[in-house]
Amino acid sequence: MSQLNKTLLVAKWEFMHFFKWKQEIISKLVMLGIAAVVFFWHSSQEFVATQYQVAVIAEHAPNGEIDDFVFTQSSLPKEQLLAQLKSGEIDALLIAQQTKSEVATFDLYSQGKHGWQGDLADVLERHYAAQVTKQLGLSESQLAQLQHPVFIHNQYLDSQVKTEDKASSFTAIGVLILMAIGIFVSFAQIFVSITGEKQQRVTEQLYACMDAQTWIDGKILGQMLLALKAMAGTLISMVLGFSFMQVIIRGQGLDLSFIDWPLLPWLLIFASLGLYLATAFMAAVAAAIDDPNHSGKSSFMMLPLVPMILTFIVMDSPSGWALTMLSYFPLTSFAAMPVKMALVEVSIWQPILSIVLIVLTCWYARRLAGRMFKMGMVMYGKEPSVKQMVKWALS
Repeated sequence: MSQLNKTLLVAKWEFMHFFKWKQEIISKLVMLGIAAVVFFWHSSQEFVATQYQVAVIAEHAPNGEIDDFVFTQSSLPKEQLLAQLKSGEIDALLIAQQTKSEVATFDLYSQGKHGWQGDLADVLERHYAAQVTKQLGLSESQLAQLQHPVFIHNQYLDSQVKTEDKASSFTAIGVLILMAIGIFVSFAQIFVSITGEKQQRVTEQLYACMDAQTWIDGKILGQMLLALKAMAGTLISMVLGFSFMQVIIRGQGLDLSFIDWPLLPWLLIFASLGLYLATAFMAAVAAAIDDPNHSGKSSFMMLPLVPMILTFIVMDSPSGWALTMLSYFPLTSFAAMPVKMALVEVSIWQPILSIVLIVLTCWYARRLAGRMFKMGMVMYGKEPSVKQMVKWALS
């Protein structure tokens, strides 16, 4: 068996060791089932004509049918109306308070807390806003001007900056979230895999049929695929969740214009390289850990999150030197360059140069991880010092 076939065999074993397709299918079916139940419930509510009867004791209050509410002015005593409320003849009782405030104040009586009470408050606000507008002698355009007295349209001399109508900031934040999820998944699984195999002395038995570099190459590739699977699943869940809220809950049309679709292929490339780099680093550190419960080196495995943190800090200034520098530095560019591309129009050579630098760094990290993995996995009872790890990496 060739070295490539051995590497792919290890990668497949590593991937399938953590990927349980039955559980994945069951979890997705449960998600779809819940979405279907809520969808049909919401649809059934739309087919059933529901009107809420609201008795009103107030001046200048709404009267008649407005949206889903039927307002009826009543001269009956409050106790009699409360009795009708308890018996279910009416759904709500609205009574104006006699206060010195110029703001209309009401007591709303209902049998319990219901979802339509928020809609009722919106109807009352619109009605009394129109009343106040008439009292002040204002037109609708004047009222709109008071509510929105100023509008700022940003104009940038740097034509590469993307305008707000592309909602690119959502894509940039989504990139960082997905990257963090991928690294967390890779961290958890590579840590458990390598430290567990070291304690059970599994790896030294496998050295008889393959070398350390082949073994670590397969583990890095398998864990990177698992992290990409987690990122893809999270992205799909986020899009489905947004679509569900927008279409079913709010009753609006599906609008995914906030996603920068041309950026997604670039995101896949940078995410793959970044996860490979981070996984190689974490594999090297995990190989040097003898006891995962008491090792001080476990904190080193959180270092791959630093690029996301730095990018998040400087993303408010996409034209600044800080994000530009992070976009080319190989240890941070896998997170910074996609964010920069989401916020600023860049020339094609810039992401390509960044990718080339990351590829070279990944090749070095692969060799470094192989050397440290070989030395760390055969060292039992005593963890190597940081000085020894650096010596292994440079040897």
